[in-house]
Amino acid sequence: MEILNLFAKTNKPRRISHWAWGFLVISTVCLFLALALANLRFGLVAPGLLNPLETRELPEPWAIPDDWMHTIQPSMVALGILLGMSKAPRRPWTYLLGSILLSGFSLRYFIWRATTLNTAHPLSLAFSLTLFLIEIISLLSIGIQFYPSLFFDPKPRIRQADQYCQSGIDNPPSVDIFIPTYNESVKMVRRTVLACCSINYPNKRIYILDDGRRDAMANLASEIGVNYLSRPDNLNRKAGNLNHALGCTQGDLIAVFDCDFIPFKNFLNRTVGFFGDPGVALVQTPQHYFNPDFHTRNLGLNICMPSDLDSFFHYNQVIRDHFNAVICCGTSYVARREALVSVGGYFSKCIVEDYQTGTRLMTKGWRILYLDEILSLGEVPRTFRDYIDQRLRWLQGNIQIYFCWRDLPIWTKLGIWQKSFYVSQAIHCFMPIFRTGYIILPLLSLVLGFSLITAPPSEYLFYGLPFTIILHGILSWQSKNHYSQIWTEIHESLLCFPALGRLARMIRNPMGHIGSLVTNKDTIRRRRSIDIGLTWPLLAYLTIFTVTIFMRYGLPLIDPSWMRSSFEGEEVMLAWNMYNAIVIFVCVLACIDQPVRRKHDRFPLETIACLRIGSQVAWGVTRDLSESGLSMALIDPMMAADGKDAVVELPQSKLTIPSKILGQRSHKGYSVLRLGFLPPSTEQEEALIHLLYNEHAWFHKLKRIGIIDSFLIMIVSAWRAEPLVRRFR
Repeated sequence: MEILNLFAKTNKPRRISHWAWGFLVISTVCLFLALALANLRFGLVAPGLLNPLETRELPEPWAIPDDWMHTIQPSMVALGILLGMSKAPRRPWTYLLGSILLSGFSLRYFIWRATTLNTAHPLSLAFSLTLFLIEIISLLSIGIQFYPSLFFDPKPRIRQADQYCQSGIDNPPSVDIFIPTYNESVKMVRRTVLACCSINYPNKRIYILDDGRRDAMANLASEIGVNYLSRPDNLNRKAGNLNHALGCTQGDLIAVFDCDFIPFKNFLNRTVGFFGDPGVALVQTPQHYFNPDFHTRNLGLNICMPSDLDSFFHYNQVIRDHFNAVICCGTSYVARREALVSVGGYFSKCIVEDYQTGTRLMTKGWRILYLDEILSLGEVPRTFRDYIDQRLRWLQGNIQIYFCWRDLPIWTKLGIWQKSFYVSQAIHCFMPIFRTGYIILPLLSLVLGFSLITAPPSEYLFYGLPFTIILHGILSWQSKNHYSQIWTEIHESLLCFPALGRLARMIRNPMGHIGSLVTNKDTIRRRRSIDIGLTWPLLAYLTIFTVTIFMRYGLPLIDPSWMRSSFEGEEVMLAWNMYNAIVIFVCVLACIDQPVRRKHDRFPLETIACLRIGSQVAWGVTRDLSESGLSMALIDPMMAADGKDAVVELPQSKLTIPSKILGQRSHKGYSVLRLGFLPPSTEQEEALIHLLYNEHAWFHKLKRIGIIDSFLIMIVSAWRAEPLVRRFR
């Protein structure tokens, strides 16, 4: 054992110094600029060699008007269409109309784009054609969903759940609630267990599935009065943990919650009724989060920005439900034990088990339903590195599914529309490559002085801008503002460079286990920081772009002859690079992790509170509340009481908690107290969790933004640069 421990210590990965990363970034930028300068100074690629020798002309039917008023008419028509669509009822025929309009504008755009390829040189043709193919593949992934998008309607499933709740269940099936854990903190697991205890369902049993074999978890289960299961090894990770629990329990149904999720009291009442249909194997509900995504928190956009998974859970999953193509997401679902046993339990050959298990159920003829109703709250990673770690693991698991064709016969057992979703998902898995092309190719065009799109700005205004407006607007409208193309590009840009490394390693061993297996959630940071190891490609891009703009359009460094001559399509390339630079700059700002100093999230919950200190009573209103304390503004002045024990009563929630006064200050004429909770009883803690994490709290509601708002928020985020200028006390 000592030898094994020594081996583990000596092979522990070392953290690369920031100086080393800085040297790598500077070296990369210098190499890139040296090549560009050598090209400019010595003509390694002669000016104009990569560009058409003469200005191209469009065929007469596609010629554009001479005056600007007629040039911008298609864009005005596109805006008018979007305005009209925003007033249209949400029906299949209006979704069809939107898809037809998007198809028409897309066809018009790509016919024109086919005339803009730079054929002057094999190198310029290769770059130009690569970009054109990337655009086609990206649009193809959207086009695959044109027909399924006609069936976007979450209401029928919600009405079904309403009917089941109203009619009730005469003989409710037994439900085993599984809470798998590995190395998460006791306080996190405790919160989930107490929330599961609060679920209103008569026939349930709760199990902590501890793959860490920790005494603290066993003690927690004993204290609260739930069941504890562990196993002697960690074979097959979470899938093995769940399969072990399947063999040790007997419930008719299985409800699974990751230990960072908190179910609502009505979770089982809203989902169990669907299993009256004997063909239903699993009911999935959306993942919704009580803390903001790392990038919205870092950018100071907590209040207005939705989660980056919002469109998946509240649009894609809804249309998948109509075609029995719902993705099982690993938590917040209920499954039929009989169905899981019939397919050999949870699928264990991939790095994740959820998507693969759901796929196996569908290939065996079972149905998976999706109820688009928030019935639980989860916790998202709080730092950029933890976010990337989680998404790369999901990416790898999603790709591995296509290498398990013997165990998961997608292409032979599923229907045509089910297969179409797997094709779309496969394209999405390789989107990091396409996003990298969208970022790097326009920059190369500007640095080397050749055009990827050999067309003047007037042509792009006539053909490209209307297509862009319709693309952004129709997708946002069809998804009920759950989808933002602009912020999707930001999310993809954040992920694309780390994902390239993971994809490269998967080429050699696609079924290997790369990276960590558990996402870190318990993060405490005293200072803001930036992970140079992950952000250096973004910083290198901004550096190269800035220097290139200065060299090409600023004052000449040494000799004016170094500046390249203009080329056809230069204005379009410049505008594209300016947009990319804003996106990348916002990404860099989002990567600056702000301090995380509190162990528990504070929520802006305002409710009447009564404070008792001995015989003294004071009334007030809470300003914020967390699992460990609160602050409240007193209506009447109160003598200094720092350090004294007190009792806080919240009459509206029928909750009383012993507390200690931590501080007192004056704010706008009111006395504001900070209180820390003393160890509450289990019943008090359970009631507090329900108060903080429930379906009625306004701060847990869904957020949605339109296309104009999303664009303005991006611009304002870049302008404010809050992660750089904000000060923390």
